[in-house]
Amino acid sequence: METDNPVGRESLVTKENLPYILSDIAIQREKKGTSEVLIPHIQSVIVEAEKLGEKSAVVQLYQEEFLSAQHMVMEERSKRFRINPIRVAEGFLFMEISSQAMERYAEANSNDLDPAVKARVNRFLGRYMDYKGYYKKSEKYYRKGIEYFDRSEKPEEKINRLEFNGFLSYSLMKQNRIDKGIELAEQTIKDFDESEEGKWLKDNNYYTWAVWKSGIEIRTAEHIFRKKVSQHIGLAEAFLEDAENILKMPDGTTESFRLRLDELDTTRDLMNKNKL
Repeated sequence: METDNPVGRESLVTKENLPYILSDIAIQREKKGTSEVLIPHIQSVIVEAEKLGEKSAVVQLYQEEFLSAQHMVMEERSKRFRINPIRVAEGFLFMEISSQAMERYAEANSNDLDPAVKARVNRFLGRYMDYKGYYKKSEKYYRKGIEYFDRSEKPEEKINRLEFNGFLSYSLMKQNRIDKGIELAEQTIKDFDESEEGKWLKDNNYYTWAVWKSGIEIRTAEHIFRKKVSQHIGLAEAFLEDAENILKMPDGTTESFRLRLDELDTTRDLMNKNKL
């Protein structure tokens, strides 16, 4: 049985190898510049997964498509020069297409989906609302997802509350509920280090732990610097320092964090600009 399915190489999709294909897609979409090749590949796998009746996998594939599209936007926005506006627009278009398809599919097949996969749909719908600037709507999606994951007793599910709370803190800050948002961000960062689910995630998937935690730190710092919230400048600087410290694998390599490190550099540019 073939389990390896690199980007751009078609292979027979079966119930047995679909988890491996999903895993490979998740790895490939974290590499810079792969989105334009990966998205068509994901779309072809969606068709085959639907034929197999693997409905939870279909939703997960829509989520991977969304992330790949989001990375197109993130990669361009993290550039200091020569930002490609056409690629940004294409990324937004694919995010819209995948989020809408994901929502429709999840609603139509609600009773047949893994509950955790269904709950994570709120994470993607919330992020799309963030990008559109509809922060009250994104808050509703995040709170709906948190409601499920707060109740879960499985560490591998409960970890999602950390990511959801991080996004919720951002939504609150963007609604000018600065103190509430920063308070939640601080607590969530603490939970990454001290809570049962935070420790579990760090021990079992350091990469995801570092990406999620640093993402909250960078987004919060960026908002503080952009809004010039003077009483929280020290916290923002501490967040960036911690983000830099954790964005390396246990073996010391940093290449897998390239996208997040580019975001860190861009936020530091903003920090230095505001110090002038």
